[in-house]
Amino acid sequence: MGSQIALKIKCPSCRKSLMDSQHKLDGVSSVAVEVSVKGQRGWLRLSPVYGSYAINSQFPIPMNVVARFYCSKCADELTSTVVCSSCLAPMVPLMLEEGGRVFICSRRGCPKHFLEFEDVDGALAKFYETYSLAGEGGAARKKARRERDWEEETDVKEVIATGSFLQSYCPKCNHSLIDKSSIAFTAIGPDGSSGKLLLSPYLNVFTNRSTIEIPHGEEVKDLLCPHCSQSLMVNPKHCERCGSRIARITVGAMHKLITFYICLRKGCTWHGLSDGDTKLIMLEDSAEW
Repeated sequence: MGSQIALKIKCPSCRKSLMDSQHKLDGVSSVAVEVSVKGQRGWLRLSPVYGSYAINSQFPIPMNVVARFYCSKCADELTSTVVCSSCLAPMVPLMLEEGGRVFICSRRGCPKHFLEFEDVDGALAKFYETYSLAGEGGAARKKARRERDWEEETDVKEVIATGSFLQSYCPKCNHSLIDKSSIAFTAIGPDGSSGKLLLSPYLNVFTNRSTIEIPHGEEVKDLLCPHCSQSLMVNPKHCERCGSRIARITVGAMHKLITFYICLRKGCTWHGLSDGDTKLIMLEDSAEW
């Protein structure tokens, strides 16, 4: 499975595990639910690998159709008030055994899904400790502990390598900032206009897209979480390279959660970590975004 994370899912109603060890997808136990489509109802198995869209079903489910999901244990319908930001279909809530929830779009073929944690110091930290960013269970956790012990004994920093995927979250509402293959923000441009800013989630891969014009060398006035709309700007800290204002997000890396700073000036090459995180972690040299 490489660096993939295989989630462990339970019903948000009855809290019973939905994992089906008899029916595997992507080489691991699948998630067992029931689905109703155009008057037909039957079993559906979903891959628990985060980012995988592999399924098996009792009957063919046409692309673009919106399905209704039910728990395979208590038969309760799995519904939420959350609407898909991509296609406006209802999002289906599933609970993580470690705490938190994963939402998947109910429209067949829509790739939208996201993780949600209410307690960044509890459920989210437990999530990363459990999966160790690799989905390898106990073996990965033991390896992580050995690596941490080695760090303490040798005082050697780990390096987050260029190209590492940065699983990113809002430090205010703890909602995932990952939108498909980007880190998504609401940006307030130099002229006061508001739009969407998409940055690469891979360290030092600085591709970006925005719906507003951000001239090279200019600061954005503000950077907001697209979910809670709160500002991510940090005061009174400033960029250590150009002196511009900076924004803060939470990143899952190196078996823990870290504070990650980015400069608000387009073209500045600076990234930063919190003082506590720099004792154990360092970043490879950055390029501009």
